Amino acid sequence: MTTVDAILEKENFTLEELLDEDEIIQECKALNTRLINFLREKTQVERLLRYIVEEPPEGADNKHVFKLPFIACEIFICEVDIILRTLVEDVQLMDLLFSFLKPDHPHSTFLAGYFSKVVICLMMRKTGPLLNYIQGHPEMISQLVDLIGITSIMEP
Repeated sequence: MTTVDAILEKENFTLEELLDEDEIIQECKALNTRLINFLREKTQVERLLRYIVEEPPEGADNKHVFKLPFIACEIFICEVDIILRTLVEDVQLMDLLFSFLKPDHPHSTFLAGYFSKVVICLMMRKTGPLLNYIQGHPEMISQLVDLIGITSIMEP
């Protein structure tokens, strides 16, 4: 039994506990059924997205500034179909992801890079639903162009 499985066995555990485990990405890639079933829930996808699109609070520790956003991004770019489907099939989740493009949103280069990787993953794996969403939100194209100056978006 892996440490990820041990956490999933517990009656009460948090997403953060799972994200803190070194094996989580490996377990995602191995399509650990219990892990994937947990991560595909709308609540968990929303929390993963928040790590990517929302700056951590002032004075947050390194785990919240660096590790959790990185791991959240890595989970999306593992390209687990059912997790990506939860995202693209829910307008609220897509709105949350693309809230990163709003002009009044602070943009760190780390988060810009993670946002960019998730969008590229969606372009590759969920092209139709992504394009449908973008067609319904034409303002996003100009917002994306406004962010081109951020190095991480220019060079994913």
